[in-house]
Amino acid sequence: MARSIPWTQIALSAGVASVIVWRVPFGGLRAAFRNLEVGSLLLAVFCFLVLLFLRAYKWHRLLAAVGKVHLRQSLRSLFGGFALGLITPGRLGELARCVFVREEERAQVALLTLLDRLLDLWSLFTLLGASLFFLVRYPAAVLGVAVWLALLPVVMDFPRLLARLFKLAPERWRSRWHLTEAVAELPHVQTPRYAILALGAMWAELALFFFLLRAFFPVGFTTAVATYPYIVLAGDLPLSFSGIGVREGVAALLLSPYAVPYGAAVDAALLWFVFAILLPAVLGIVWLVAERARSRVRESDIPVPDISRLWRTARPLEPPSPLQGDSVAPGLGAG
Repeated sequence: MARSIPWTQIALSAGVASVIVWRVPFGGLRAAFRNLEVGSLLLAVFCFLVLLFLRAYKWHRLLAAVGKVHLRQSLRSLFGGFALGLITPGRLGELARCVFVREEERAQVALLTLLDRLLDLWSLFTLLGASLFFLVRYPAAVLGVAVWLALLPVVMDFPRLLARLFKLAPERWRSRWHLTEAVAELPHVQTPRYAILALGAMWAELALFFFLLRAFFPVGFTTAVATYPYIVLAGDLPLSFSGIGVREGVAALLLSPYAVPYGAAVDAALLWFVFAILLPAVLGIVWLVAERARSRVRESDIPVPDISRLWRTARPLEPPSPLQGDSVAPGLGAG
């Protein structure tokens, strides 16, 4: 049990957070929150809702593409993955969405989850390519865009590539985990529409970070484009617990050339973590706990027998009334 707890990541997160607190005075963090711009914060909340909707819609449509059209099943696996992703390095726990479906469907959902995460990673690298226009010279940025365009056919062929990869699995695995049926359905997934949804979710996430940063310090949108993908990549590295500490330190380092105070950068990165990672995970935990509580209530909901009917059946006969005269029960003498 002790081995399952990421003590190294927790210790590193605590260490980096201590360095941040040492280098960034607590008064600066508090002052940044005191000067928070409410309008930008409300826009960030709106971007968070759009981001959550796009994530849920993309995942639901992916499941519907292989015949799983129940919205409740889609949301259960998605938010369950969010909950597991909170406690795993690089949010790898989101790949375990398959544990929230029936056993015969797990291989198919696992393949779709891998495709979903690959498209999210591609959209992040797309944003990284856009950031090159603000960080390096123009020819180098154009070269990056050329590489992105050259890899675009590979991205559009992700479902077939995954199908070919999993066809190489041993026969006993394919029969045990129903891989043959899952792989057969995968090439029918139309990648372009889901790639567009992944890009839309990534830009909503970028807008969320921009409005959070602007709530603490007035910056331009190009500042967020130039720094955001690298902050996300740093937080996804399996170095700390949920990227806490590393993400905030990289944000303070990358935003300092744009005259953003350390306190504002750290606060914006912390709030981004709360909106983009922590809140979906909390929603997933609440969903699973409530579902577990309802199942226990159903298990304990045993019909109570009608006690009054049993009492009426077992009630002894009343003695005859003296006014009844000769109406004596048969078989009983008068005296």
